[in-house]
Amino acid sequence: MDEFVCQQRKVPVTEHCDVAVIGGGPAGFAAAVSAARNGKSTVLAERLGALGGTASLGYVNPISGFFQNGNRVVGGLAWELVQRLEELGAARVEYPKGHVSFHPEAWKLTAQRMALESGVRLMTNMTLSGCMLDGWRVTHAVLDGKSGPEAVAARCFIDATGDADLCRMAGAEMMPANTLQPASLCFVLEGVDVTTPLLKDSIHHTGAGGSHSVNDTIHAYLEACAQRGELEQFGGPWFNTMVQGGAVTVNVTRRAGNAADRAELTRMECQLREEMFRIVALLKREYPEFRECSIVASGVNAGVRETRRILGLDTVTGQDMLAGRRWPCPVVRCAHPMDVHDARSSAQTVDYYASAAYVPHTALIPRNLDGLLATGRCISADAMAYASLRVQATVMAMGESAGLMAAEICDHGVIDPSRLSAAIRQRGVIPSGM
Repeated sequence: MDEFVCQQRKVPVTEHCDVAVIGGGPAGFAAAVSAARNGKSTVLAERLGALGGTASLGYVNPISGFFQNGNRVVGGLAWELVQRLEELGAARVEYPKGHVSFHPEAWKLTAQRMALESGVRLMTNMTLSGCMLDGWRVTHAVLDGKSGPEAVAARCFIDATGDADLCRMAGAEMMPANTLQPASLCFVLEGVDVTTPLLKDSIHHTGAGGSHSVNDTIHAYLEACAQRGELEQFGGPWFNTMVQGGAVTVNVTRRAGNAADRAELTRMECQLREEMFRIVALLKREYPEFRECSIVASGVNAGVRETRRILGLDTVTGQDMLAGRRWPCPVVRCAHPMDVHDARSSAQTVDYYASAAYVPHTALIPRNLDGLLATGRCISADAMAYASLRVQATVMAMGESAGLMAAEICDHGVIDPSRLSAAIRQRGVIPSGM
C-alpha cells in the first residue's frame, strides 16, 4: 500500500513579470535574453548557480549545429555568444565543418553578462516544484530555494527545463515514450599529450579532408576492452580542446535509462562516474599520451540526451526534416545530422541532410494549455527529428524564437505567424537567404 503525506503551504509571490523562463541552459538563456531585448520584463529561473546547462556545467564541447555545407544557418543570439567568446579568446570556430570549441567558464560568464545587460532578472539555485493554473492558463510557477518557496507570476511561461518539467506539472500531453538515447557524463582531463598523431587532430572537429570526430584508434581499443569484459559500455570517444590551457573535454561514457526518473538518474550517474575512472585507467594503461593525465572536473549532472517531449500543435518528424518540409513559420534551421546513440552498445547511426531542415513554431506550443511554451529538447518532435534538433546551436536559436513568441503573446494575446516570422528574420535567427 502506498504511503503519502499531505502538505499545505502559503507561498509568497516574489516576482511579477511578462515572461518567466524556467531553465537557464542554452535554450533558456537565449529565450530569456530574447524576450528581454524585445522589451518584456523577464525572469530566468535556474536550478544551478550558473547559466549554460550541459554546455558550461556539463562540459558538452563543442557547440554543434551552426553550419550546413559551409553555410551558416543559425545566427542571432547563438552566434553573438560565439563572437563574444571569440573576443575573450575562449572560442574557436572549427572550419570547414563549423563546430565551435569553447572554454566552459567563459560560456558561463558571457551568458551571465548577456542576460544581465538585457535586463533579465536572474533567480539562480531555484528548483521548480509546482505551478498554478486558472483554467487552462498557467499563472504561477513555484520555485524552492535557500529562502524557502517563492512563486513567480507571469503572462507567459517558457519551459526550458529539458525534461518538460513545467509542462508536465501543468498537465500537458506528452509524446509516447520510446527507447531513450543514453546519458553521458562528460569530464575534463589535464596532463594529456595532445601533440602526437593519436590526438593532435581529433581534438579539433573540423571535418577537414573528410575527417570525423570519433577517434577510431581509441574506439577500437575500447571495443576490445569491452569484449574482454573490462568495460561494459562506452560511446565515441570524442576529445575536444577547451581553447585556453592544455586540458581537454572528454565524451566517452554511456548509460541507458530514463533520466526523468529520480531513481534511474541516481543509478545512471553513479554508474557513469565509476566508468569515467575505469575508462581513464584503461587509457593510461595503453597510451603514453594519457600516462600523466588526471580527471580535474566532471559534469555537475550527467548529460541527458533524451527524456520527455511535449505533444504540440504540430509534431516535426524525421521524414519532414529529411524531405526539407518548409513550414509557414519556421523558428530555426537544423544543420546537425540525425545522430542516434544506441542505448545498449557503443553503436551510433548518423543520417545527413541534403540541406538544413526546419522546425515549425507550432511544435513549441503544448496542446490545450495557454500562456505556456516549450523550447529546447522537450519540444514536439519524433525520435528521429529530435536526434537532430537537440544540439546547442539549434536549441539556442529555438530559444530566441520562443522569446519572440512569448512577446507576441504578451502584446497580442495570440501568435501571428507572419509577424513572428518577420521578427525571426529581423533578429537573424535564421540568416537572410536561408
